[in-house]
Amino acid sequence: MKSLIFKIIIISIFTLIAFPVLGSEYNKKLVKEVNLNGTWKFTIMHSNDWYEVNYDDSDWDRIEAPGDWERQGYNGYNGYGFYRKKVNINEDLNEFQMYLMLGYIDDVDEVYFNGELIGSTGSFPPQYNSAYNANRSYFIPQSVIRPGQENIIAVKVFDMGGEGGIVKGDLGIYTQEFPVKTEIDLVGLWKFTTRNNESFREADYDDSDWNEILVPGYWENQGYRNYDGSAWYRKEFTVKNTDFEDYMVLLLGKIDDIDMVFLNGTWIGQTGENEMFRFGDGISDSYCRSDRSYVFPSDLLKNGTNVIAIKVYDKYGEGGIYEGLVGIVNQSKFVDYWKKKSQKYR
Repeated sequence: MKSLIFKIIIISIFTLIAFPVLGSEYNKKLVKEVNLNGTWKFTIMHSNDWYEVNYDDSDWDRIEAPGDWERQGYNGYNGYGFYRKKVNINEDLNEFQMYLMLGYIDDVDEVYFNGELIGSTGSFPPQYNSAYNANRSYFIPQSVIRPGQENIIAVKVFDMGGEGGIVKGDLGIYTQEFPVKTEIDLVGLWKFTTRNNESFREADYDDSDWNEILVPGYWENQGYRNYDGSAWYRKEFTVKNTDFEDYMVLLLGKIDDIDMVFLNGTWIGQTGENEMFRFGDGISDSYCRSDRSYVFPSDLLKNGTNVIAIKVYDKYGEGGIYEGLVGIVNQSKFVDYWKKKSQKYR
C-alpha cells in the first residue's frame, strides 16, 4: 500500500486554495454497538429474492457464525450458501457512521442491508477469485438504515473447497463519529470501466454498457484482480433543491493512486500531474493515504440530474476509490470541521 503526498485542490472560480488534510479522523477506533455473533438463518437453496426484506426464511436452517458450515451439518459441501439475520438499530446511532463487520469469509461474498447491496469481496464463478484472507468491513449508507425498526442483513457466500462460510471474526455493527455530515450521499453503486476515453468526462456520455462497482471499495475485490492502469467512475445523482451555499465540497475519501474529477463535464480538481496519467511516471508511494476534498461553485449543480466523472490511475497494487466519506457537503460545514480538528491536533 502506498503512502501519500497529496494535494487538495479547490477551485474557486479561477483561484486555487488548499485545505490541510486530517485523514486520521477516518481511522478512529470503531465501537461495537450491535453484536452479530451467534445464530443466523442459513440455506444452500438458491432463490432470486433471498436478499429482499420481506423474503420468508422461516424454513431455513439455523447456523452459528462465525464458524464454518462444514462442521455444522454441511460436511464436504462446496458451493453457494445464504445467510440472513434480523437486527434492531437504536435511533441514537443515526448520528454515527455505521460499519458492518463480518470477519473472514471463505471464499467470496456479496452483502445486502435491507435489500440494498452494500459490499462484496472476491469474485463469483465463472471469474472466480477467492478472498478468504480479507477481513470484511462494509460501510452502511444512512439511506438504507431503518433506525428503531427491524433491519435485514443478507449474505451470499461461495466456497470453492475446504472450509466454507463466515468462518471467523468478531461480527457486529460498529460505529464511529461522523467527521462531517454530507448534504448529498454518493456512497454505493457507480458505473465503472477500465477503458480510457476523454469523452467519458462529458455529462451526456452514454455509460449504460458499463459495469457497476461499489464505492468505496478496491476494484481488485470487485472483479478486477491485478488490474493496474487507468479506469473511469461515473455517478448520476438527482438534486431536487439547489438552495446551497456559494461553494460546496466534494468528498471522495481515499483514492489509490491519482485522480481527475469532473462535475457535469467541468473539471473541479485533481491529485497528480497530467503527465502521470499516461504511464504513471512520477507516481511515488505517497499518493493514496489522505482524503480528497474538492471545492466547487454550487452553481455547477443543476436542479435535476447531475453526473460526476472521475478518472483514476493506479500504478500498482490495489486501486480505486477505496475508503472514507463520499458525498457533497456545504463548504462552511467542512471549514468548521477543519478548524475544530486543527485546534485539536495543535
